[in-house]
Amino acid sequence: MLWTVIILFSLLCLIPCWVTLCRTPAMTNAQQSALRVYQSQLKELNNDLEHGFILKSEYDQAQLEIQRRLLKTDQIPPSFATSTTSLPKASIIVTSLGLFCIPLAAMGLYLMNGLPSLPAAPLTPRLAEQEEMSQKVAPYITQLKAKLTTLSMTDPKRIEGYLLLGKIEASRGNLPAAVQAWKEALNQQFDPSLAAQIAEIQTQIDGNVSTDSVTLFRKALDAAPKDVPWRELAEQRIAEYEKAKH
Repeated sequence: MLWTVIILFSLLCLIPCWVTLCRTPAMTNAQQSALRVYQSQLKELNNDLEHGFILKSEYDQAQLEIQRRLLKTDQIPPSFATSTTSLPKASIIVTSLGLFCIPLAAMGLYLMNGLPSLPAAPLTPRLAEQEEMSQKVAPYITQLKAKLTTLSMTDPKRIEGYLLLGKIEASRGNLPAAVQAWKEALNQQFDPSLAAQIAEIQTQIDGNVSTDSVTLFRKALDAAPKDVPWRELAEQRIAEYEKAKH
């Protein structure tokens, strides 16, 4: 069904080209063409006189000449001429085949580089799968939290545990819980990159740059090297906060 729709829309887009190639050339009356030219000359002559480009005597002389030419148009036989040159039939056929090859070439490129056999991934089944996975992981998260509460603030495993907990919560889409877990690790040992990450995620959650996020951004910038990749983003967030404040 999808391929049928693609082909139909491709042919529909090519219809104007085929109509232009196959239409009959328009016919033009020679008398009408001459009349339009002389009328245009009279209009231009009047415009030159109004702006002072020519003298009144020059205007009268030129007007008389144009009027004389207008009278001569009555002597032109009412013949017709084509305004456009029609293409030979062979050229029309070759051009039509070339136009028809455009959608074929596009589909060929898609077949070679795309994945037409890849099944669709509707949103509802993916959400259901994510919810099922979240329910399976929930008991392990509870166990991990209980284990972390037994570790001392000086234990390096506590930092690793809260970093892992934050990653798990973020993968589940629970960003507030992820931020809370990462803050526990940050309170035990400050890391500029982690602080900037927490501040950015908190900004996305809040929808604006809060005071806490700006504080984290500034601490991260002070402690980080000059060439960290997130420096520009942190400075931009601080500028947004200052602008909104004023």
